[in-house]
Amino acid sequence: MAEGILFSVAGKILEGLGSLLLQEGKLAWGVKDEIQKLNETVNTIKSTLLDAEEQHNKMNQQVTNWIQRLKDAFYDADDLLDDFSTELRRREVMTGNKLAYEVRIFFSKYNQIAYSLRMAHKIKTIREKLDEIKNDKQFHFSEHLVEKGVISIERETHSFIRVEKVIGRDNDKDKVIRLVLDSNDPVNVSIVTIVGLGGVGKTTLAQLVYNDENVINYFQLRMWVCVSEDFTVKTIVEKIIKSATRKELENFHLNELQEFLRKEIDGKRYLLVLDDVWNEKHNKWDELTDLLMNGSKGSKILVTTRGKVVAKVTSKLESYVYTLTGLDEKKSWSLFTQKAFQHGVEPKDSKLIEIGKGIVTKCGGVPLVIMTIAQLLSGNNKEDDWLNFKENEMSKVIKEESDILPLLKLSYDHLPSNLKQCFAYCALFPKDYKIKKRKLIHLWMAQGFIQMSKRECPENVGDKYFLTLLSGSFFQDPEYDRWGNVVACKMHDLMHDLAQLVAGTECTMQTFEKVESVNVRCRHLSLDCGEVKASWKFPVVLYSGNNIRTLLLFCRLNWGFNLDHGDEILTSYAYLRALDFGGLKFHKLLSSNGKLLSLIGELKHLRYLNFSGVDIKILSDSLSRLINLETLDLSYCRVLMELPRDIKKMVNLRHLINKKCDSLTGMPYGLGHLTNLQTLPLFVVSKQSKRKSDHSGTEELHGLNNLRGKLKIKNLKFEASRKSANLEGKQFLWALTLDWGRSDDREVQGNEGIDEVEVLEGLKPHSNLKKISVRSFMGVKLCDWLSSLTKLTSISIKKCRRCKHIPPLDKLPCLKTLCLSHLDDLEFISDEANESWSTLPATFFPSLEQFTLCDCPELKGWWRKHDYNDTELPSFPCLSKLDIQNCPNLMFMPLYPSLVELKLLKTSSKPLQRMMTMTLKNKGEPSTSSCFSAPLSNLKSMLMFKIPDLESLPVGALQNLTALVDLKILSCPKISQLDQALKFLPCLQNWKITSYEEPELELEDIRRMGLRFIADFS
Repeated sequence: MAEGILFSVAGKILEGLGSLLLQEGKLAWGVKDEIQKLNETVNTIKSTLLDAEEQHNKMNQQVTNWIQRLKDAFYDADDLLDDFSTELRRREVMTGNKLAYEVRIFFSKYNQIAYSLRMAHKIKTIREKLDEIKNDKQFHFSEHLVEKGVISIERETHSFIRVEKVIGRDNDKDKVIRLVLDSNDPVNVSIVTIVGLGGVGKTTLAQLVYNDENVINYFQLRMWVCVSEDFTVKTIVEKIIKSATRKELENFHLNELQEFLRKEIDGKRYLLVLDDVWNEKHNKWDELTDLLMNGSKGSKILVTTRGKVVAKVTSKLESYVYTLTGLDEKKSWSLFTQKAFQHGVEPKDSKLIEIGKGIVTKCGGVPLVIMTIAQLLSGNNKEDDWLNFKENEMSKVIKEESDILPLLKLSYDHLPSNLKQCFAYCALFPKDYKIKKRKLIHLWMAQGFIQMSKRECPENVGDKYFLTLLSGSFFQDPEYDRWGNVVACKMHDLMHDLAQLVAGTECTMQTFEKVESVNVRCRHLSLDCGEVKASWKFPVVLYSGNNIRTLLLFCRLNWGFNLDHGDEILTSYAYLRALDFGGLKFHKLLSSNGKLLSLIGELKHLRYLNFSGVDIKILSDSLSRLINLETLDLSYCRVLMELPRDIKKMVNLRHLINKKCDSLTGMPYGLGHLTNLQTLPLFVVSKQSKRKSDHSGTEELHGLNNLRGKLKIKNLKFEASRKSANLEGKQFLWALTLDWGRSDDREVQGNEGIDEVEVLEGLKPHSNLKKISVRSFMGVKLCDWLSSLTKLTSISIKKCRRCKHIPPLDKLPCLKTLCLSHLDDLEFISDEANESWSTLPATFFPSLEQFTLCDCPELKGWWRKHDYNDTELPSFPCLSKLDIQNCPNLMFMPLYPSLVELKLLKTSSKPLQRMMTMTLKNKGEPSTSSCFSAPLSNLKSMLMFKIPDLESLPVGALQNLTALVDLKILSCPKISQLDQALKFLPCLQNWKITSYEEPELELEDIRRMGLRFIADFS
């Protein structure tokens, strides 16, 4: 069983009992008394649980057995109470919607009494069982109602900071980089191996090397693959291709994958990191490396492993094996100081420092252990507590120098019980699995792990839990969104081992190759499905898990076949709270017309349901019977046409995840009743002809003011209302897409007589919005409110083919990315130039970093009216990436002296020539502005394709491109040779200049050329 969580389980039951007692008017006779008695029994037991679990941790077998019996009974009580509260909710929902005759009969006075008698009897049985367990013990427990010596969630959450600097590995990094950059090896591709104990920092060191600027500039291609224990050549090759191309490859055999791989790496100097390799078999290793030997001279494969035998298999030269040892005493203390003390500064208490250094010595120089222990002690600078931890807790668990897991468990022991069960639950995920924060929090919610007050939002509390575990090093490798929020993480292998250790049989992960029957005490089950072929079947032996509350399926490789069976899952696990099909397509879940089986409505305890990637066309109306459901994930159900008509009955639904449900024809009436809804990525406006029957318009959005994250409103061409969506009231939205849904380039279909400018005017969002996209809008002008959204970081205007006027955007203080695409009628981006630019140049697009200008055939320049000559043109002070395509009439635009990456395709050379002219004029002149210190001196990659008027580039200006690495000038018929000028480019590695006709370039071709900047057209 998961250790130390019974206190939290008891708290959850008491919370449920309290909730039922508050519904006094709805409780029939006999039931209230039994609930009150059960409440008293559980309260009495809970007061002794902390002491009981402490004795269990001391390996008292009698106490352990007693706790296990108690826990089984608690789970039975929880299931029964959930049954009862679900019926009460269902009665309330159905009564409010005028029950059908037979349902009204069921809840008639007679049936209510009969039902209540049955429930009272069941509750009494559970209470008597708990009383028997309570009284059946031969030991005395002291009473504690508050957990002692545990981590404060609030403190931990706020102490987490994004640490970019790694302590103590600079020397190791330099040595490994020298090996990686060594070009004296006689073979083209050589292998460097980092070997060391678990937790010593091998992956971190490999990351430091991988992201070093010298390494980035030396290799044309870099790839990162985590191998872990499953050394399947086909799987590893797929991961390599994915890392190289950023694309998923499905349904290919190994022979085809070899071809893809060779196309990516042959003739290129590449770096491939194979992290966490366990394979000790020469033949398997040779099978993989045979596919990797065609890189150009200097290519390297960097391997990390715990095993010395593995290192002998991977690296033929002993000089290419780097043994990573623990940190020395000084570096260990420095790392500990950073995590344990406020702001990373040693306290003045010399005694505390002495104790701390003693603790660090016991950590054996292992960074993972040091960080975990330091975080545990942070915020508590009491000498007695530190001394007790060093002399008692640490000394008891350390038996050998390599005993890392017991040391890590000390931090687990100090977690509050609700966080213990949250961490133990993570044993369900495969090793090296990227855990998405939102999904994990939704799963925690489904199991009732999150404890909160009535005013708190469970997602926000779950976020605190997640950050607490991250800051305590229970999680690692956080991924961030563009605003610095953590969105995903991984678990170190040792932490995963710890999660499995403390979870025991309660959280069980099985693999398809070694599936076993399910222990009766297993409550949470996951299955690593391996490679899912047409013959794959859900293991029948797993249906024995009658008490399962979680079923998660994970697929390493899903071929997308329709699979037999699967419907038994809906009938075998009556107590499921969370069900994730992992994208597997069990065709027996669906009827012949693609409709989901009505059996799904029987899983009344369900809180989390994930059908993502399944070929469902119609969701059964029985789904609306799942009134406890909080999360419904339908993402990538691309053929789904309809949501349940009675969706308004799903009153607890908080997350309706329907991104990429491209076939949805509309949204059902009543969606607006779901005022708890926080996630709704896609809202589809239906045709007016369907409004009277099944679907509705944006008025359903009016009251959904708890929506947060991303929202896309599609098919606005059918919308007639001006302000029905009330987007201005949705303060938690950060990304909004307004899509009129015109698929054909010239389609103008919509509502006759409706002014689309007025519709857009009524869709003004809240000022908190950070990202907006407007697509296929057919109005002549965009609304002025766009200029008032001062927190915007990204604007995308696409396929608004009649648009002639864009409101001023140049003063938006946070705007970082701007994309203007397929604006057929746009002649100028702004009507008038602003006089303040000449005196305050930094006020012109002060934060803009990326600008894409694509397919604007009539665009002539930036300003309709301006009096600037070339030297007075304002500059983008921060612009680093510029992409201009198919703008043949563009004659002038602002300057871009700080550019890093430039791409010009089928456009005029005039803006570039002006920039080059400015470069010459400023060459050698003293600068008063940092951005003009050396114009274009930061430029690293430049691609020009089919520029008809490009004849040459000034040699003097080219000499200023001292950072240029990649240069491609292709299909420019008038271009002259630049051989003499190229010798002044000290960093140039890849270049090609042609005047003849080259094939049309695709984004994939541009990527293959080694140019790092590829515009995002999504």
